[in-house]
Amino acid sequence: MTALADPDTALAAFAGERARLRALAYRLLGSVAEAEDTLQDAWLRWSTVAPGSVGSAPAYLTTLVTRLALDRLRSARVARERYYGLWLPEPEVAGWDAEADDGAEPESVSLAMLLLLERLAPDQRAVFVLREAMDLDYAEIAAILGKSVDACRQIMRRARARMAEPSAALTDRDTGRRLATAFAEASVRRDYAAIVALLSDDAQWLGDGGGMVRTVVNPLFGADRIARFLVGVQRKRGVSFAFTPVRVNGGPGLLSELGGAFRSVLAFDIADGRILRVYQIANPQKLEHVAVF
Repeated sequence: MTALADPDTALAAFAGERARLRALAYRLLGSVAEAEDTLQDAWLRWSTVAPGSVGSAPAYLTTLVTRLALDRLRSARVARERYYGLWLPEPEVAGWDAEADDGAEPESVSLAMLLLLERLAPDQRAVFVLREAMDLDYAEIAAILGKSVDACRQIMRRARARMAEPSAALTDRDTGRRLATAFAEASVRRDYAAIVALLSDDAQWLGDGGGMVRTVVNPLFGADRIARFLVGVQRKRGVSFAFTPVRVNGGPGLLSELGGAFRSVLAFDIADGRILRVYQIANPQKLEHVAVF
């Protein structure tokens, strides 16, 4: 049995699992703020657990965070159905040279993957994340969700079927940074031809302003439309962009300023040496946790 004889022991047990639990909550919710709130709720409940009553602290905390996150996810799905424009996940932003203390990056999950996870019903998302990201076996997942092993296997089959879509090819870190930097420089110069050259012919621009700031409501398709949009915004407003290279969810990204004011986070999917997809998260509520580098 895990002994929780005093608050310090409980805190140490929770702290040791925090990075893994946060990664779990973020994958389930697609929201930095919601993930942090889930961990806070989990800590409050964990701190009241009777000493010696828990067989395995990691297993208990995984179950607790999963169930709390599922409760939030079910409520969030209703809100997202009423969301103004396209909904994008909250980004995880880090400086280019930032590294986790142990060299691992348990929270790095692409925005493309988080958007695919949005296709899934809450139970499907939980089974998929626990199996694929947390590497739990079906018996462990069944215990967490209160379902049979066979039911969890069936849920996983359905989840994989719904997730079946070719994803952007992974690119190495230096290539990603180079393309993001070139995109920033071309945009600042308002160089239409250079922007088009960096984009895939069927590139997409996905914007999320949440109805709170001006951005594209519907996706832009094609290199030409995206380039004209970037050049046109600066001309119409009489101000210029400025960009800071960062990593977003482990991949290439930029902090965007327009007219000297922080405006949005840009993240990129890259395939075959060109930019396939640009995600613009501009909803201020999703950027409150983003530091300026």
